[in-house]
Amino acid sequence: MTVELVLIVIVMLLILMTAFMFAPLGLGGGVLYVPIFIYLLDWDIKLSLVCSLLLVWTVSMGSRAAHESGGYSVDDVGRKGTPAALCGAIVGVLIAALLIDHLGDMSIKIGASILLVWVLYRTVKQLNVDMNGKSNGDDEPPPVEGTLLTKYRAGCFSGGAASGLLGIGGGAVFMTLHRSVLGFKQHQAAGTSYIIESWMVPVGVATHLVIDGTGSLIFETLGLSIIPIYLSVVGTAWLGAKTAIKLLPQRVLTYPFIIAVVASLLRYLIDIREVFFL
Repeated sequence: MTVELVLIVIVMLLILMTAFMFAPLGLGGGVLYVPIFIYLLDWDIKLSLVCSLLLVWTVSMGSRAAHESGGYSVDDVGRKGTPAALCGAIVGVLIAALLIDHLGDMSIKIGASILLVWVLYRTVKQLNVDMNGKSNGDDEPPPVEGTLLTKYRAGCFSGGAASGLLGIGGGAVFMTLHRSVLGFKQHQAAGTSYIIESWMVPVGVATHLVIDGTGSLIFETLGLSIIPIYLSVVGTAWLGAKTAIKLLPQRVLTYPFIIAVVASLLRYLIDIREVFFL
């Protein structure tokens, strides 16, 4: 096997492992897909962002199907937050285009690093709650209306903006909203998050394609292989969500998730250090 072929196999395995691990967590995997594309494949930042969003979309579709079939989603709440997330995704893409054009891709890496720190904080905090047996969530979550609805929609807008800006699914924001603000149980929060992501991410992708003109570059880079790649990610995400819902404790997948996020964060910080401190 050539070095290039070995690299492609490694990247594909990482993509599928990410889809499997992230699907039960309410996350799309963009926090790992972007650094995989930038550092392993040496892709341009704009191509990395839009391809990451495409993968996040497939993870969302596969995991949404698994969660909905098991009754682990609150459709009416997801529908209330989706319009705000759509608007946020468009705004995030516009901001990303401006930052990249005027400040370069380092601005995206700094933003991604900040988000990863926040994701680690929230994940470790939630893991601590889980281990203490306090994470069941409310049996009767509060009705999402009035002031709570306004707060929820503002959070969904922020998740959408993070998605468009950083090439992620915004699941870290949506899961925090559903778990901490609305009091949903883990799988219920994940299923509801994927309702929003499955509608929001395509809007972010379309906006990127219009603004960046990356559509032709995607097909030049991936060709027809894009079809089996994305079908395999959908299937892996569905399998990961189904497996976790039925068999695996949440922390079994949370530990490798933390390791992967730390590795991505360290790689971003190395680049930031080289620019600002050397």
